[in-house]
Amino acid sequence: GGDFMHLDQKVTVNCTDRDTQNDGKIIRIYPNGIDVEVSGTIIKLKKTKPNFYVGSMAGLEFFVKT
Repeated sequence: GGDFMHLDQKVTVNCTDRDTQNDGKIIRIYPNGIDVEVSGTIIKLKKTKPNFYVGSMAGLEFFVKT
């Protein structure tokens, strides 16, 4: 399938609260989540459904679709 993830893959990180989008990069992959680096900050995201990851940082919620 086309949903194979790899390290250094570029993803779009969406901020739920501010309706903004940032470019992120996958730096770690877990069975149930990923770590994404955005502008020097690491956001830990949990897989909540296939190809959909949610996480929070600084009180804001973020999601990534792969």
